Amino acid sequence: MRRRGARAGLLLALASGCALLAGAPAAAQTRSVPDSGVITLGTVHCEASEACALLAPQQVSVRVAGLPLRARVLAPPFVGRGGKAEVKLRFDSAALARFAGRAATFRVRVVLRAAGQRQARTFSARLRRPAAAAEGGGGAVPAPGTIRSEPVAGEPLELARPATAVTVGDVKLTWYPRDSWLRYAASGVAPGDGILFAGGASGIDSAASPCPDRPSASDAQIPYTVEFSPRESWFDPLSGTAAVDGAGSVTFRWRAHTIDLTGSDPEIQINGAASQAVFRFSGSEGTSYPNQRVALLTLDTTGRPVVSGNSYSYSLMRGRLSGDGEKVFAGFYTAPDNNEFGCVSVGFTVP
Repeated sequence: MRRRGARAGLLLALASGCALLAGAPAAAQTRSVPDSGVITLGTVHCEASEACALLAPQQVSVRVAGLPLRARVLAPPFVGRGGKAEVKLRFDSAALARFAGRAATFRVRVVLRAAGQRQARTFSARLRRPAAAAEGGGGAVPAPGTIRSEPVAGEPLELARPATAVTVGDVKLTWYPRDSWLRYAASGVAPGDGILFAGGASGIDSAASPCPDRPSASDAQIPYTVEFSPRESWFDPLSGTAAVDGAGSVTFRWRAHTIDLTGSDPEIQINGAASQAVFRFSGSEGTSYPNQRVALLTLDTTGRPVVSGNSYSYSLMRGRLSGDGEKVFAGFYTAPDNNEFGCVSVGFTVP
């Protein structure tokens, strides 16, 4: 009778409207993950005549912007007879930074077991992290005076031009820097602050980046797109390598936060898995940098180029800061989950 009573109590608990999932939000509702990184999904009740075992995964993972976002599942292994326990998710600091400005649906399947009987239920919640959490990079806005760029030793090599390479025409080179960085850099209000262009580079204002890393609900017009004037460039049809170069500079300046950093004259090296974007950087104050070339970004060329006649397009190649690139931006955007830095697009025609 004890076993039958336990089973009946467990099944009754699972069938009742509040027994297993008390007050949990519908999947269509969206809740914000707090700064603590811990959020409750729901509550389990043990209505059996003995303690219930609670089985839950250690973590859950969803893909956000093509990358995994993981959260640890917090749930006790046992629930006392007549007791209850909360099932929660915990996001660490890296996950919070990765999640900022985004939303995703998380599902956790738990099993309540007593007297040899078991029943399962899935918690489902739509969660988001406020975009403001992304504005400074690793989960927080850098405090004034804390930015410190770190120069690197030496400069990267230019991509060697094969004898079979041809000089290309109609060169276009566009950079879409990390959107949260642009929103941050655009926040300065003193004369000369903001995002500035010179030497043949220009910015195109829009309310959102064509290649977002940390989307924002803000509708402020910001130059998310940076176009550079073309320099002589080449493409090798045999190896598929190319060097697409641009002229001009973009300056990120917020004097109150000791930021005065300029990137110029990009060199986009198309070389399979070794593709990268090289920029010349210089800076002062907290972003002091000694006017040197640096391999800033690794580039993903998967599925590219798109060829139409004699036109080649490498559109929206996702970029991640290299180890040296992280030093340029003072270590605020670090691998593996927080070094996304927008996209680069290039195009050209061959003779």
